[in-house]
Amino acid sequence: MKLFIPKIEPEKTSEIYDLILKSASWALGWPIENRQIFAMRARHNGKEYYYEVGQRDVDGEVVLAILESVSYLVITPNRGFPQGHPILVGKNEAHYVEDFDAALTN
Repeated sequence: MKLFIPKIEPEKTSEIYDLILKSASWALGWPIENRQIFAMRARHNGKEYYYEVGQRDVDGEVVLAILESVSYLVITPNRGFPQGHPILVGKNEAHYVEDFDAALTN
């Protein structure tokens, strides 16, 4: 599947994705990988969580992006972009990560 951001026109996806990367890096002070993640499963405190770009998270917010850094970062409108800090998911908590198809995003 090709990289997309919910409610963003396809021709603006790359520009907005770059803004999300910069915003997360600035907010946390961490370098952000340029990996384009579509979905992720993680276990935290005995509970299973599934995050997918374009779908709602456990708080009912639409996931805009999933980034990789020191931890995985789940970005929603109130958690990471355009405001707030992202949902942090420890790398040791994630047991499934699916990337967007890199061949289709170029």
